[in-house]
Amino acid sequence: MKKIMAVMKLKIKMLMNNTAALTGPLMAVGMTIVMRFLYTSMADGDPESMDFLMGMALNLGLSFNIGMGVVMMTALPLAEDKEKYTLRALMTSSVNGTQFFIGSLVPPFVISVVINYVLIFVSGVNIANVDFVMFSIITITGSLISSMIGLLIGIIAKSQVNANNIMMPFVLILTLIPTFASLNANIAVFADFLYTGIATNMIDAFVAGEAYALQLQQIGVLLGSAVLFTFLFMYFYKKNGLEAD
Repeated sequence: MKKIMAVMKLKIKMLMNNTAALTGPLMAVGMTIVMRFLYTSMADGDPESMDFLMGMALNLGLSFNIGMGVVMMTALPLAEDKEKYTLRALMTSSVNGTQFFIGSLVPPFVISVVINYVLIFVSGVNIANVDFVMFSIITITGSLISSMIGLLIGIIAKSQVNANNIMMPFVLILTLIPTFASLNANIAVFADFLYTGIATNMIDAFVAGEAYALQLQQIGVLLGSAVLFTFLFMYFYKKNGLEAD
């Protein structure tokens, strides 16, 4: 436990010193607030329009926080570790793969989860319509999956610049497709197979005053994504010779 805490403290310190890594979650909150005020003026006092537009603001914030913010917070510090050779030093110490994995995952994951809840309150949506149990299940799972993607990118990348380049396709897919799904039926089909798309579908249901329940397809997407990216991270972690003896 002490070794996990030591890795966590290192990661928190790196996050606080890495402004690029914190850009994602801060942008998610900032954009949600800006869009809330912009959409409020567009709605012109119409309650139905207000509900719909506030939902769009929350969807935008969630997509950016889960699809970009947590990926950046995990990938960039890990890439920085590799640049400065601190990762190799950790691995030659008594820290094993599981301890490193947990210690690296927890700080960005917790920050992302907290931001998800903050977004509800700054977006202006009717909180009475939000099923917090379902919201928690989907957004916490989404943040966990994105954390795994970030660790995967960080372990593959040779530098922070390289990590940014690898990250870009993931970020664009995870953020833009769900954001524009409500505007195009073809895009909506692809969004249904993304865990960020499941989150935005959930918010759309809440805004419409409807209950949201996970179907077999959504459960498969969430579990499949989690298992896939966890396996890929562990594979490349061992392939790169980082597992301590």
